[in-house]
Amino acid sequence: MIEQSSKVSVYISTHNRLDRLKRALNSVVNQDYNNIEILVCDDASSDGTYDYMTERATKDPRIIYLRNENNKGACATRNLGIFYATGKFITGLDDDDEFTSDRISNFLNSWDDRYSFICCNFINRYPNINDKAYYATHNKALIFDHKKILFENEASNQIFTLTSRLKDIGGFDVSVRRLQDWDTWLRLSFTFGNFVRLPHVTYIMNHDHLPTENRVSREYKITDALLELVHRNHFIYSKKEKEYMFFLVSTMQKNADFKSSIYWSIKNMNVKFFIKYLLQYTHQ
Repeated sequence: MIEQSSKVSVYISTHNRLDRLKRALNSVVNQDYNNIEILVCDDASSDGTYDYMTERATKDPRIIYLRNENNKGACATRNLGIFYATGKFITGLDDDDEFTSDRISNFLNSWDDRYSFICCNFINRYPNINDKAYYATHNKALIFDHKKILFENEASNQIFTLTSRLKDIGGFDVSVRRLQDWDTWLRLSFTFGNFVRLPHVTYIMNHDHLPTENRVSREYKITDALLELVHRNHFIYSKKEKEYMFFLVSTMQKNADFKSSIYWSIKNMNVKFFIKYLLQYTHQ
């Protein structure tokens, strides 16, 4: 358990989603832990965010409004908050999501300097569908090393760590077009060691976007994003791990070869890759 005097910085990047930003911001304002600074980082919004946030910041000294005059993208906007942050600890929130009221206190009570960061389970919330936790529920915290997030993001989309650590790795890589969070947590774990995923559900990921909304990251192919993840972090992936990722991408592209499908099925003691190999021909 950490001392209850530690300041926690929360950065929220936003762009033209004022209605959702209000919901996200209120979920941080209403935390049961009060010693926080809330860094709302605006990527040149033109929907009234400036006027709204200017007024909110005058009424609550914990709120700090930062703004890009020109659109710079999500990673640069997150970094605006990260490198302005003065809290001992830091965590992020997407402008269309929410914290449960005990998220920050939960993190503080669970913090251990031995681990690079901690994270939690989260809820996927869709309109007219029951909430569902993303990860299979466990009654205890799970410890992972960076090898566990080479091929899948086991750390969710937001983490809690020492502000100095996130600054030390340079924050988010502004060149990344998709999987920005995964890329950052991988570098953080590789640099500072094992991380912990707590069993508690303290984050709500909302899926109430309109079909007409522009989701820039989704326009970039996931297969290309995975290949770039490996190339960008080539010093983290071994030769064999790179080969495995390239194979996984080939299965997604439905062009895996027979030899590789057999090899990785045996290697992983799982026939799923061979089955996928067969299916890529039966669906042609």
